[in-house]
Amino acid sequence: MKRHVLSLLAALALGAASLPSPAHALTVGGVVRQPLNLDTKTLSQLGTTEVRLADLTRDKKFGGVFVYRGVPLRTVLEMARIEKDGPGFRKTTDLAIAVRTRSGFTTVLSWGEVFYRNPSNVLLAVTATPVLPHKAKGCGECHAPDFYQPTMDQFQRTIGFPKLILANDFYSDRSIEDVVAIEVVNLGRETAKKGGAKPSSARFTVTDVTGKSVELTGLSGYPRTAVDVRIVGDGHGFHGIEKHEGAPLRAILRTVAGERDTDKAVLITSTDGYRVCLSPGEIFLDPLGERIIISEIKGKKAGEEKKFTLVVPDDLAADRMVKTVSRIEVISLKPRPKLYVISLGCADPPLMTLEAVSAMGKADTFIASEGMAKQFASYMGGKPVLFDPMLNFEPVFKKNNPGLSPEEMKRKLEAQRAADMKKIRDTLAAGKSIALLEHGDPTIYGGWQHWIEPEVAGRFEIITGVSAFNAANALFANQKVYTGISAFEAGGAGNLVCNKGNVLITAPYSLIANEGLLKEAATGGDMVAIFMGLKEMEKLSPLLKKYYPESAPVAIVYKAGYAGEASITRTTLRDLQQVAEREKEKMMGMIYIGSCLK
Repeated sequence: MKRHVLSLLAALALGAASLPSPAHALTVGGVVRQPLNLDTKTLSQLGTTEVRLADLTRDKKFGGVFVYRGVPLRTVLEMARIEKDGPGFRKTTDLAIAVRTRSGFTTVLSWGEVFYRNPSNVLLAVTATPVLPHKAKGCGECHAPDFYQPTMDQFQRTIGFPKLILANDFYSDRSIEDVVAIEVVNLGRETAKKGGAKPSSARFTVTDVTGKSVELTGLSGYPRTAVDVRIVGDGHGFHGIEKHEGAPLRAILRTVAGERDTDKAVLITSTDGYRVCLSPGEIFLDPLGERIIISEIKGKKAGEEKKFTLVVPDDLAADRMVKTVSRIEVISLKPRPKLYVISLGCADPPLMTLEAVSAMGKADTFIASEGMAKQFASYMGGKPVLFDPMLNFEPVFKKNNPGLSPEEMKRKLEAQRAADMKKIRDTLAAGKSIALLEHGDPTIYGGWQHWIEPEVAGRFEIITGVSAFNAANALFANQKVYTGISAFEAGGAGNLVCNKGNVLITAPYSLIANEGLLKEAATGGDMVAIFMGLKEMEKLSPLLKKYYPESAPVAIVYKAGYAGEASITRTTLRDLQQVAEREKEKMMGMIYIGSCLK
């Protein structure tokens, strides 16, 4: 037995848990100027530190002791440049930080516990080293195998990185693995700090996440705690030490709103509009949470009202002190499941918008073609793909199911679409969000509307992106293959329009159905940009020749937005069909016709 234990310890010294998991994307979004997409390799290059964590949850499950190495969460958030938009309360004290795992579990931190405490205690870990028992005789000398073996097994488990580590917490419920998204959330409810008379607060309300509210006019019956507070303003210098005595905030929340899960935030607001955020974790899981108090200060002069003050004594700055508390609210940050329709641009990842990166981080699963899933894998963070929507595209379905009669094909295609639609409903019902990945502008010729039904309507959000039309226009400008005549200034530069300055964006089937529109564009000299025309050249070319002379200039833009692959082929209407047919590319091309191309 002793030999067995010693051999096991030697093997664990190499620790499978010390090895990082495959690199997955971590997105940072919300109230930031620079959304981020990071993997474990990139995180490890940002400057790491290490902390020791005993992994013990509130339900007494022990996961071993590890030394974790990673980058402080503060460093990552500073890279993202937290910044509130718009007027009103500008301080960051009311911001919450929602951290979500690949499984959809969310835990919340406050801005203050990340920025007003020791930054090395809040890490995004990328490696872990087990702290092993070190007695020379081994565990088997004193304990039976059924006692120590479960603990020893914990050192061999696979740890999902990045892992959020909160070293100050007594229980490790907030130290979560496989982090895929971090969102900075503004909890503010008012638009501005109120001025006027000297504030006071003879009473305050505590509101539960359900909306149930209780008013308190005193703190009798609660335990008392005395604390000293360093009055150091963030950038405002030292203003002395104050002594405060009051009731622990955790005791008030337990009796009024209950001890809440870690996907909630606590917002404390003053009578003058000042507000701060606290997390349930720093209140209930951090031992220093016992020292966060509501102080009841009596009026010193006759007729002067008392006031209730929030005191957070262990912050490095006193900015989270709320001198006249008017209300305390418990707010759920668990996201309502959505179907995000996300444009990833028309080609390469650099054409993605920052909003698209942020939205992908909010998704728990994806609807994506095989090609898009490969191309944007690093942004998907290893999260599952629900289905490939291209397999429901009739031409693709025909190719994958040869030999079916028209009736059989229709029946099977409808059954497949119904099954995929059920996957969407079931995923949303399970509380998980979905990202449907599209190219270009989803509102122009996009197929996402096929996946919206009454049960999904109102639960989707479109994240627009760069269209092939935009990328093609930029390519024209870069290569200067148009007249450069402005609609408003003859001889001016930079516009792809002339004459009346109109651009008609259309597709072959739209032109066939509305020849009058084409005639008007041709007569007026407007620019016409045609999507999806390469495969319809036999119909498109004769149609254009009805209203344009054969000498009319035409340009085909191939693979707009693809670095090193985008190109422009110039020709005339007379040779358009012949030129298009000899090119290998039959899908990704836009056709332009108009006098501005001369």
